[in-house]
Amino acid sequence: MNYPGSFNTIIVDGHSKDDTISIAEKYDCDVIFEDKGTISYARELGVEKSDSEFVAFTDADCVVPENWLSTLINHFDDNGKVAAVGGPNITPEDDSTFAKSVGDVLSLLSGAGARYGFEGKETREIYHNPTCNVVYRREVIEEVGGFNHDLITVDDEEMDYRIREQDYKILYTPEAEVLHYRRPSWKSFTKMGYRYGLGRAQATKLHPEMGEWFHFAPSSIILLLALFLGNAVRSRSWVKRFAGTLSLGVMGIVSMSVFLSAKRNRWTQLPVYVILISIWFWSWGVGFIKGLCQNT
Repeated sequence: MNYPGSFNTIIVDGHSKDDTISIAEKYDCDVIFEDKGTISYARELGVEKSDSEFVAFTDADCVVPENWLSTLINHFDDNGKVAAVGGPNITPEDDSTFAKSVGDVLSLLSGAGARYGFEGKETREIYHNPTCNVVYRREVIEEVGGFNHDLITVDDEEMDYRIREQDYKILYTPEAEVLHYRRPSWKSFTKMGYRYGLGRAQATKLHPEMGEWFHFAPSSIILLLALFLGNAVRSRSWVKRFAGTLSLGVMGIVSMSVFLSAKRNRWTQLPVYVILISIWFWSWGVGFIKGLCQNT
């Protein structure tokens, strides 16, 4: 890492069965283990282990550039109002064809306002940076109470919400790109969508202001389809409503997939885009519904 000051690398491991620990020890990283199985708890353990002014976060499926730390830290101000600085996470060129399609879909979905696949070209204030590519002031994390261990996902955005509530600023800069390998299989992508929908619902129940219209859209349509289907045994008009709503949804997903194929010039991936967007719609929607129904 090309950084003028000193830094310490901390690996928080969930008892992985690969070569993570041996590789970490080879490079003199500090290794600690977490037993709760949640990413928020792992991040909190990392913060507790650190003792520096700034705390940087990235994920196991990411590759950071040599100047990553210096680029991000250079954007902090002297008066302490900037609490965090992050950048984009880009799908690597050597990722699999399927994973690149996942990255394309995540980038498309970010157009509605989601931050995960955002690739802005200007340094500016933003509401959230994913913890695969971000540096925080340690004292600000401690001031707002750290990560919420009760959230399955979206814990980083929920903490950023509390940070901004204290009148701190969060900055995004395109200068600090991190390569982020995407979900490699249909199963892992489905699980991702479900968990993100579940975590979003949990966070929205805590802070209703975090909920946007596009967060509620998939679950609302799923519930509407369930209502129509449940009443279909009583009248054919309900069957028509079900079929009409489902047809509109399919048309919308196909239209998004065609747009994405044209934008990326990857027409051979059109069927994959259709399936991925459909999976995200259903997995997110079901997860969001479960999150709303859970007791907190």
